[in-house]
Amino acid sequence: MKANSRSATGALLMLLIAPVIVGLLACMPVPIGNPERSRIDPAITGVWAFMEEDEIGGYYAFEPFDKRTWLLTGIPVDESDNEATLYKAWVTKLAGQWFMTWEPKAIFDGEDFDPEVWFVFKLKRPDDNTLDLHMVNGEHELFKEVEETRRAYERVIKKNIDNDELFDADFARMVRLTPEQREHFEDRAADIISFDL
Repeated sequence: MKANSRSATGALLMLLIAPVIVGLLACMPVPIGNPERSRIDPAITGVWAFMEEDEIGGYYAFEPFDKRTWLLTGIPVDESDNEATLYKAWVTKLAGQWFMTWEPKAIFDGEDFDPEVWFVFKLKRPDDNTLDLHMVNGEHELFKEVEETRRAYERVIKKNIDNDELFDADFARMVRLTPEQREHFEDRAADIISFDL
């Protein structure tokens, strides 16, 4: 794996704290999967804690936007940081494996609101309350000579589905919130997201 790529854990923390640094991460120039043909998984809907070692590094709320996609909101745990992050997220199946794509919102090219980058993760679920996200390294040499289209990138992933070098070895783990943790999340969300007009 390239030295300048970031681990999935570090990437998720950075996506939570400062999405404007996306250029530093192993992001993708195209999305994977078609959000218009996806279906949300109700088992993923809800609030999850991003785990940094044994501590919560942040919260991610998967809220159904429609039957196909989630509105994904990142809320930092650190009370000195009052900036939420926002994504559109969806899942797709390639070569028998589930993948999740995150499309950053409010980071776009020009005035047509086209996204500039996407974050793609191979999704594993060790149990009902755990999500493991293995980031696809969009800077891997396997993509170097590939046309920047969704289908071309999907072909590379399908062909290399068992190639561990295409995926970040240091996966990010999320766990479903306990009722006590959910109370803290709701307090943090209320601090950050204001409804005052």
